[in-house]
Amino acid sequence: MLKKRFSFSGLVPLLMTLAFLAGFFYPDMKSGGVRRALYAAQTVPQRVSLALQIEQDAQQGYLWPVGLYWDVLSHLRSQYYQPVNEKQLTYAAIRGMLAALHDPYTRFMDPNEYRSMQEDTRGDFFGIGAQLQEKEGQIVIYRPIEGSPADKAGVKAGDVIVEVDRKPVAGMRVDEVVKRIRGPRGTKVELTIRRKGEAKLLHITIVRDLITSPVAYAYMEDETLGIGRVRLEQFNEKCDQLLVQKVRELEAKGLRALILDLRYNPGGLLNVAVDVASRFIDSGVVVLIQEKNGQITRLHTERGRALKPYPLVVLVNEWSASASEIVAGAIRDNKRGVIIGETTFGKGLVQTIFQLQDNSAVAITTAKYLTPSGYDLNRKVDPEGKEIRRGGIQPDIAVKQSEEMTDIDDRAHDVQLQKAVEYLREQLAATQVASTK
Repeated sequence: MLKKRFSFSGLVPLLMTLAFLAGFFYPDMKSGGVRRALYAAQTVPQRVSLALQIEQDAQQGYLWPVGLYWDVLSHLRSQYYQPVNEKQLTYAAIRGMLAALHDPYTRFMDPNEYRSMQEDTRGDFFGIGAQLQEKEGQIVIYRPIEGSPADKAGVKAGDVIVEVDRKPVAGMRVDEVVKRIRGPRGTKVELTIRRKGEAKLLHITIVRDLITSPVAYAYMEDETLGIGRVRLEQFNEKCDQLLVQKVRELEAKGLRALILDLRYNPGGLLNVAVDVASRFIDSGVVVLIQEKNGQITRLHTERGRALKPYPLVVLVNEWSASASEIVAGAIRDNKRGVIIGETTFGKGLVQTIFQLQDNSAVAITTAKYLTPSGYDLNRKVDPEGKEIRRGGIQPDIAVKQSEEMTDIDDRAHDVQLQKAVEYLREQLAATQVASTK
């Protein structure tokens, strides 16, 4: 599991610690072409079949593994010196079982975690609308979403959250604070804030509302030449439509060349990655899915969805992962654009979500994906976590980020962005020369 977003000059950064009052990792999930299948529960026949198998095993004297678990639990029930929480014991047993696989992406989610994950992938939730980050051991407001309850209540970027509903958050992770802040629409939450320049702590009461994560941002980097940039922060269900919306905004300002910024993007839904790739590749293979039995399925672009074929640069770095790598790999292998930045993270595994009977869920790695050329980008590690193979998408033009860059919006020191703009200026100039001959 990723734990950081980026680190510049000691800054504890934003990718896995930044959240839209949501969770902070969005695994790829097989869609099978049907969006609702992402959350497919085990069917009743599957559960009946499992129950019959357990009963059959018991009748034949096979107590392993279910019988062994119940054997231990029965001893705890009767012999442990104080009452036990059987639900928590069961959850811990499941997590321990999955940990033995040494696969950070195969994991158990309790009902609250599963509900949060569903909200993340939908792209909306009930909260206050502020992006949080962990910085130097504190939970800091990275930015309030414009027009959100947090914004209207006067929350500002840089505010340090000291308490939520008068309960201290010192030592807590971002996701733990997020859980405290989220809640039903129309209910209130009180944040105790430490603000730079203010002598006293501020107590701000905010009414929760429906928040839509602004996962896409648009910038015109060179107004004269029409070089625009769209930054995608994750691949949730709203990502594709927001991408188109942002490109249209840039087109209204004279867009002639485009930068797709996937830096610090941890990924998301597999089918959304295919949707996004289809905006840049009119016809071709986006990704190869290799099943457990070795069978390979090719996922193609959907014809007629492509945007205007502007000169294209894709920006990536070491925290571009999963769905980001699918899109970057598809654009590279289909020769649609140039990749600039640093080698990506190297997550080439697909997870399928199975809802369990108490509304908890388990995410299980069910396949791996390859780029259209057949390249396996998945990084490989041993059980102790030692890296065996780096993996990832290697950029066409390698540019290491400046250590002077302290923030994702610090464009003055963003040498990767500057290189992308420089490259597109050259491409536009070459096109202009060719058209005059």
